Amino acid sequence: MLAYEAKYSESLQGFIDLTIYDKNHDVGGTWLVNRYPGVACDVPAHIYIFPFEPNPDWSSFYASGPEIWAYIKRTSDKYGLAENVRFQSKVTDAMWNEGTGKWNLKLFQDGEEKGDECDVLIDGSGFLNNWHWPDIPGLLDFKGQIVHTADWNPSINVADKTIAVIGNGSSGVQVLPHLQKTAAQLTTYVRTPTWIFANYASELTKDGTNFAFTEDEKRKFRENPASLWKFRKDIENSQDNFWNVFFKETSAQRAALENAYNRMRERLGNDKELCEKLIPDYEYGCRRPTPGDSYLEALRQDNTRVTFDPIVQITESGIQTTQDYTDFDIIVCATGFDASFRRSWTVQGRNGYQLHEAWGESPEAYFGVAAANMPNYFIFIGPNSPVGHGSLLDSVFCVAKWILKWCRKIATEDIKSVCVKQQALDDYNVYLQELLKRMVWTGSCRSWYKNRKKEGHVTAVYGGSRHHFRGKVFSRFLSTFRSTFTNLR
Repeated sequence: MLAYEAKYSESLQGFIDLTIYDKNHDVGGTWLVNRYPGVACDVPAHIYIFPFEPNPDWSSFYASGPEIWAYIKRTSDKYGLAENVRFQSKVTDAMWNEGTGKWNLKLFQDGEEKGDECDVLIDGSGFLNNWHWPDIPGLLDFKGQIVHTADWNPSINVADKTIAVIGNGSSGVQVLPHLQKTAAQLTTYVRTPTWIFANYASELTKDGTNFAFTEDEKRKFRENPASLWKFRKDIENSQDNFWNVFFKETSAQRAALENAYNRMRERLGNDKELCEKLIPDYEYGCRRPTPGDSYLEALRQDNTRVTFDPIVQITESGIQTTQDYTDFDIIVCATGFDASFRRSWTVQGRNGYQLHEAWGESPEAYFGVAAANMPNYFIFIGPNSPVGHGSLLDSVFCVAKWILKWCRKIATEDIKSVCVKQQALDDYNVYLQELLKRMVWTGSCRSWYKNRKKEGHVTAVYGGSRHHFRGKVFSRFLSTFRSTFTNLR
């Protein structure tokens, strides 16, 4: 979105020389890298789009990962958005130079270390990209095949194999039904129950689950853009109405919890043990709900075993729990990512401030887009961004416009540096934590919203709706930032 705005916005022409460094070999980010069976998005496809490129041809309500990547690739090629991207280029170090008012970069590119400098550093590295391997003794001793869902090996043959799936977050919920279909025996190791239910807009599906669009429906969207626009707005209205569910102890929260509880019981066949172990006792939405079509049904199949016993050790041939031992051909680690905001690259701001260290346990950013002691540094999806409500792309586009507004101001007003004031950041985070006290994300569950912890500060999610975020971030533009100028005024 940044590349699109920089290339096509008339107000930015002649002011911005954009270079994007990407460690991967092509566009697509998470949808390029994550290729495990069943990978999909839990946001309805028709609102998971670039605002400038609606797609009438989504094959299903929730799109698969490969289809999303194809859409991103097609859009990038159509608008020439990769022209300024340097692929297979990994930034390893960024240091602010107070004298020049520039960022000095070190990067690994084409097999060698190179350097660059920039007036403005925009951090789009995200935070759900460093795989989290389970901390289990003996993990590396296993002699069979072991794979992480985030680094799926497409050559793995799962047919007629004994398979262990560790983890039941989003990737575990998505991959398990696809493995179960052909496995000789599948055992899933569950630590924390999770809500398996559509996040929102389920009333727009045909039976509350994912469905394929007919050719007639896609043709209607293509030939009648107004009908596509209305369908998208219906989804957005649904997500806006769903916002009330995320408030603790409200009628909307209670209704959603009851609905999800009843639906899960039904899909589990009212199996007493499975219902007791798999249906959460915490607030609906405390962990991100997952649509999970066919997941619960797969758990009831004859070749599937669900175990809640803690894993003690992994051996050369299998897994030992507190209760039993099982041999496996394949172990699948669906254990997600390091959910901290600690950067994998060194970032040093003003007066030696080390962002990669400061963001280790309790990261703080101003509306998720700027950090104290970090001049001319802006962030996509920083701490406490609006990832809990609606399509993330909507907020990313909003932030892109906000960042580029600053870039134009810096370029045209002789500004050397801009940096959020420490007091503004402190005041904002007090305000933010007060907002979050009302929300289910501070509930009694272990979640990546809280850096994989059960207690503590919510570090991933903004405390208001996407509309609240958009209004607040654009209203705070000048007064909360301190500027220095190339020529003293």
